[in-house]
Amino acid sequence: MSLTTGCGKDRLMVFIDLRNVLDSSLDAMGAEDGVTVDLCGLVNGLVGGRNLVAAYVYDARAPYGMEDPSKRLRDRLEYLGFRVVVRDSCDPNRGVQKEVDVCLSCDMVAHALMDHFDTAVVVSGDRDFIPAIEHVQSAGKRVEVAAFRSSVSSSMVRAGDMFHELDSMPVMMPSHRDTDMAFGHQTGGIA
Repeated sequence: MSLTTGCGKDRLMVFIDLRNVLDSSLDAMGAEDGVTVDLCGLVNGLVGGRNLVAAYVYDARAPYGMEDPSKRLRDRLEYLGFRVVVRDSCDPNRGVQKEVDVCLSCDMVAHALMDHFDTAVVVSGDRDFIPAIEHVQSAGKRVEVAAFRSSVSSSMVRAGDMFHELDSMPVMMPSHRDTDMAFGHQTGGIA
């Protein structure tokens, strides 16, 4: 239980590490593919009765000349009202993204210092966000963490003022391959 409390008048911003959420959902379901993540439902569940200022999604673009399997997914998210931030920093040889976590952290701290929200929700289990969470909290803001239990460390859970276990939220479902293909993502997508 947290010593700080939120209220229905809180201004809320959601910061989603897209790759972390999609990869973690596969681990949580114990499946290699065929999982759909309802990101709209996820955000609505996290917001509750509070006032949503914005929902950001962070991802990396495939290098120039390579097929970008997540482009259609990102386009769809943008169409649905998400603010999509894409970095040109994917390392396909190592299968990792660069700059995405730092970009999300910088945006969250900057929005806190500009007083754009009362509460931030970080949707990721990546403990690299802990320093940014601490900076936002030192600015007098609340930070909630939302992640799948199998992909979050206890230190990340403790860093937030509240933890939302995505496993218990109705945000995952088996997908229909043609639906995922329409959104351009083979192993995860949105409903």
